[in-house]
Amino acid sequence: MLQRGIRFVHVVTLAFSALLAFLFVRGIDESRVLGSVALVDVVDSDGTASSARVVDVVKSVAAESRVGVAREVPDLKNPEGLRHLYLATGDRGSATGAWLDEGYPSFSRNVETRVHPISEIEHLDPRGAYHVFGPPEAVDALIGEFAELGLRVNVAYPLSYATLATDYSGDPLPWSLGVMALAAVTLTGASVLLRAKTYAVLRLQGMSYPDVLMRDLRQTAGFWLVSFGGVVVVTLSALGLYNGWARLGLFASVALGIAALLTLLVIGSHAAVLALVFRVGILSSLKGELPSRAATISLYVVRVPALLLALSIALSVAVAGQDVLKRQENRDVYRSVGDAVSIRLSGAFATRPDELDRKVGPWLRAADARGEIVVAGRGDLQMTAPDANLPAGEILIVNETYAREQPVLDQEGRRYVPEAGDTKNSQRRPVRVIIPAPYTSHTEAIVQAVSRKLDPGLSRNIPVKPLGAKNGQQLFGYNTGALVYSSAHPANEDRSLMRDPIVVVVPNGSDFLTDDAYTTFATQEGVVFLDPDDVLNAIASEGLRDYVSSVSPVGQRIATELSDAVGDFRLQMFNLALAVAVLLVAGVGICIIYTRKNAQLIFVRHISGWTFAASHRFILAVEAAIAIVFAVRIPIEVWQQNREIAEFTAAGLPAPFPPLRVELAELALIAGLAVVELAVILLALSAFHRRIVKEGASEA
Repeated sequence: MLQRGIRFVHVVTLAFSALLAFLFVRGIDESRVLGSVALVDVVDSDGTASSARVVDVVKSVAAESRVGVAREVPDLKNPEGLRHLYLATGDRGSATGAWLDEGYPSFSRNVETRVHPISEIEHLDPRGAYHVFGPPEAVDALIGEFAELGLRVNVAYPLSYATLATDYSGDPLPWSLGVMALAAVTLTGASVLLRAKTYAVLRLQGMSYPDVLMRDLRQTAGFWLVSFGGVVVVTLSALGLYNGWARLGLFASVALGIAALLTLLVIGSHAAVLALVFRVGILSSLKGELPSRAATISLYVVRVPALLLALSIALSVAVAGQDVLKRQENRDVYRSVGDAVSIRLSGAFATRPDELDRKVGPWLRAADARGEIVVAGRGDLQMTAPDANLPAGEILIVNETYAREQPVLDQEGRRYVPEAGDTKNSQRRPVRVIIPAPYTSHTEAIVQAVSRKLDPGLSRNIPVKPLGAKNGQQLFGYNTGALVYSSAHPANEDRSLMRDPIVVVVPNGSDFLTDDAYTTFATQEGVVFLDPDDVLNAIASEGLRDYVSSVSPVGQRIATELSDAVGDFRLQMFNLALAVAVLLVAGVGICIIYTRKNAQLIFVRHISGWTFAASHRFILAVEAAIAIVFAVRIPIEVWQQNREIAEFTAAGLPAPFPPLRVELAELALIAGLAVVELAVILLALSAFHRRIVKEGASEA
C-alpha cells in the first residue's frame, strides 16, 4: 500500500500545476497578445509614406506570407480593460483569420480584446505595435517592407523564453513553484523515511533496492493516473465555466510541463531517500533506525534554505500586506475627484519628443489657462539639485487649479488660495514655493533648485516667492507616483498621498512651464482633466488621436494596482504557508532521526537524572544558533545598506536607493518565524523524548 504522505504529495502537485498554469496563462494573456511570434514596433518614420500606404503594405505581406499581422491599439476610454487588434490576414481559414468573425479567444476575463479589419485605421499614424502571427520569414518580410517605406522599427519577442524569464524574475509565481518543489521533496523524503520498517520487512523477503523501488513506482503510477484524471475533470469543468476552454492547448502544455517537473522531483526524491534507507542494516531497520548522518545532512540542506526562503517570503508578505492596506486607504481620496481623467501620450513619438511637445504642449497650456486641468508634476528633491546636499524629499509642481481643488495649508493651518488675476497678467504673478518646516533651513537652496528646474539657464527671470507650509500635511498627487523616481520611497510604494512635499505653485497657463514640461508631466499621469468631455472633444477637434493614446479615470490605475496587490498578497501568503510546512516537516524529521539514533543514550540520561536541556544540548545548541542567525540577518543587512546611504549623503551625492527600514510588523514576523522554528523542534523533541522514556520503562 502506498504511503499516505506520498499519495498526498502527488495529489497536491497535480492540483498545484493546474492552478499555477492558470495564473501564468491568465497573466500573459492580460499583458500581451497570445499567439504573436514577434512584435514589430514602428518607432519612427521619415514621413514619406502615408498611413493608408502602410496599411496596404501590411495587407500585402499578410496575403503573400499567408499569416496574420495585427496593429495593437489601446482603447481610448478604457486602456486597462480593453484593447483593439486591427488585423490583416492572408488566410481567413486560419486560427488568426477566424478572429475577425469569431473574436479573439481571451483566456482571461479581466481584459477584453476586440478584433477589427486593419482598414479601419488608415487614418492613424503608422507608428505603433504590430504583432505577427506566423513563421519568422513573415517577420523578416514585414521588417523589409517597413524599411522601404522609411519606417524604423524595433523587434521584440514577447513570448520567448528570454523575455518571459526577465519579466517574471521578480514575480511571486516562480517563487511558488520553487517553494512547492521544496515542499514536495521534503514531504516525500519524510514519508519514505517513516516506512523504514516496512522496507526492512521487504528486504527480509529477499527484495533488492530495484525491486522495492519498482514496486513503489507501480503503486504510484496507478494512483497518479487516477488522481490525474480527477484533476483533469475538475480543471476542464472550471475552465469551461470561466472562459469556454479558450487557449486550452496552451494551458494544457504549461500545466503538463509543471506537473512533469514536480513529478520527476518527487520520484527522484523517493528514489534517493530509499537508497539511504537501504544503507542501514536490515536488523537495525527493523528496530526503526535510520541513516542518521546522511539523512540529517540532507534535512539540514533542505531546512536552512527553507528558513531563508521563509524569511524572504515573510518579509514580502509584510510589505504586500502594508501595500494593500495603504492602497485601500487611498481609495477614498480618489473617489473625491469624481469623473476626472488623466491622459496617456503615445509612445510612438519617443524618438521625436520635439514633435510631441509642439503639438501637445500648447494644447495643454491653453487648457491650463482655461482652468480645465490640474497639473501635479512630481520630482525628487535630491535629484533636482544633486550638488546642494539636500535631504531626501519630493517636489510637487502644481498650477493654481490644484490649489483650488486640494487644501494646501500654511504654518497657521490656513489654506492657500489661487492668487487673483487672469491669464493675461499671470506672467507677473510669482511662482510660490511652499516649504514645510523640516526643510526651512534649506530654503535658499530649494528656491535655487526650483528656479533651475523651471529655467535651467536662469535666463527668463522667473519670479519665485518662498512661503511656509504646515508641518505633517499630506497632499494628493492624483497618481501613485509609480512613474517618478523618489530617493525616499521604494519604486512600488503607493505615494498617492505625499507627506510634506515642497509645493511649487505656477500660475495657470503661464510660460513658466515650458511645452516639454507639460508633456513630461502628462507622461507621468500628472495632467488631469476635471471634465472628461474637455479632453475627448479636444482629441476629436484638434486632431490629437495620434498623440493621445488613451484617457483614463484617475482612480482606474489605483483600482487595477489594488487588485494586483491583493492577488500578490494572497500568492505570497500561499508561498509562506508552504515554506512553513517545509520547516515543520524538516524539523520533525530531524527530531525523528536524532531520537531514533540516540534512543538508548536518551533513556540512560533520563534515568540518571539529566534535565531535558542537558540531555539534548547538542541539537538544541545547533537549532538556537540557526534561530539567532536567522533573526539578526535582516536587521544587520539593513544597517549595512543604510551606512552606504549615509556615506553618499555625507559626500553630497543623491542616495542610489531609498533608506531601508525594518518595520515593527516585519520584526514581529522575523521573531515569530524564529519562535516557530524553535517551538517545532522543542515540541517534537519533547514528544519523542517521552515516548523513548515510556518504551524504555515498559521494557525494563
